[in-house]
Amino acid sequence: MEESERGSDEGSLRSITRGASVFVVGKGLYDVVEFALTLLLTRWLGASRYGIYAFGRTIVEVCAIFTNLGSDKALMRYLPEYADDPNRRDATVGMAYATSLVGGGIVGAALFLSAPAVTALTLDEPLLTPVLRVFAGVLVLETMIRIVSYTFRALERPEYDVLLSKVAYPTIRLAGVAAALVLGYSLLGAMAAIGLSAIAGTLIAASLFLARTDLEPAPPASTGAAAEYYGFSIPLTVKDAGSFLYNRVDVLMVGFFLSATAVGVYNVAVLVATLIALPLQAFNQLFPPVAASLQSRGERDELEAVFTTVTRWTFTCSLVLATGAVVYAPEILGLFGPEFVAGTTVLSLFVLAQLVNNAAGPSGFVLMMTDHQYLLVVNQWTFGVANVVLNYVFILRYGLVGAAMATAAVLAALNVVRVLEVRYLEGMTPYARSFTKPIVAGTAGAAVMLLSRELLSGLPLVFVGGATGVLAVALVLLVLGIEDEDRELFAAALERAMSRDDT
Repeated sequence: MEESERGSDEGSLRSITRGASVFVVGKGLYDVVEFALTLLLTRWLGASRYGIYAFGRTIVEVCAIFTNLGSDKALMRYLPEYADDPNRRDATVGMAYATSLVGGGIVGAALFLSAPAVTALTLDEPLLTPVLRVFAGVLVLETMIRIVSYTFRALERPEYDVLLSKVAYPTIRLAGVAAALVLGYSLLGAMAAIGLSAIAGTLIAASLFLARTDLEPAPPASTGAAAEYYGFSIPLTVKDAGSFLYNRVDVLMVGFFLSATAVGVYNVAVLVATLIALPLQAFNQLFPPVAASLQSRGERDELEAVFTTVTRWTFTCSLVLATGAVVYAPEILGLFGPEFVAGTTVLSLFVLAQLVNNAAGPSGFVLMMTDHQYLLVVNQWTFGVANVVLNYVFILRYGLVGAAMATAAVLAALNVVRVLEVRYLEGMTPYARSFTKPIVAGTAGAAVMLLSRELLSGLPLVFVGGATGVLAVALVLLVLGIEDEDRELFAAALERAMSRDDT
């Protein structure tokens, strides 16, 4: 690789890594807060009432797909591209915010009015109707919080995205729910606290937007600009609807065919498994705008180099998390209550699927930023429909485990297909010989974690065994040798840190 190309690669990786490091800190805090929230709800409400909450939350996630018509992704696509054109940037922001406000209001009103019918057709639990009606108002507010967060992400200012969506709003929500439960309120009291927290989160989002950006939302200058915007965003809305079919429709189908208790057990297992996606989510914070910028400048070699390195990093980090989640699954689920240990097999299946997801790296964003958004729509809907069919067959035959078998298999297969499509359409592959090192290190870590079961149990097993396994992985990676690009990036980070200390 030429020196100039190496320097360019390092600059892009440094930008992505900065976003990832900020995200990891924020996401770590977010996961702690969400873990505490889930513990509160499961311990205070039990599996059945928690299942009602989780079912309602999943329905809101369906509705949230349509509230902004893909405006979050459009901000990621166009704000970097129009960096030197303030008028186009302001028009893009104007369309995003107007679309989100109007779309959130329409979808929220529809959910509020249809809540009794949804209850009758699904869980048939009377508490579900008021839960859905509170969530209808929360939906509108969270749509605006989300669009502000994505504005900061598109501007490559992840610290404000993390502050809003990963720290401030979740912490306020946890405090509100904790107060409601401690004061003796049950599910509806917790829902009222969630509604008030969403109001506070929206006020914080508005304050950050006004204080920390110079953007002035404006209408599009022409119908052509609007057509370009919605030509990109609406297909991604359709894609996201397909994503829900392969990613979360299983929760709804468990509720429809089984029970609220089953939904509670299943949802906790899914939430724990999603922690395996943390490394990929972290690097995806700034990969899309960086990829869009490289693509617009025609720097294809650098884009592939960044794609390869980011994929190796996400796979290495997720392999450690996945190993611990599978080895210590009963102990982790037992934290939520004895009823939830029944989801051990469900958790293991989803962890394996998430590991494949991380091994595919940001391949979906590569397709998106290279103008293959319509292919993403086809992917999501093809695998989404397959997931619905497989869930129907497997839930009726195998119950909870059947739902996990279906969705985990579909998630893994979709990611394999994405990698093949990037290779065929763009000539890029994220894999190299360096991938053998994390595989060897991960195997060593798994062996150490399994051996720790012979010596410990309960929470000490999870913490001590997990820490020992991580240490084993790190030592093996050091013995096998650190890659040149990693060494250069870490050296640059250390140099920046020392220079800050000197000033």
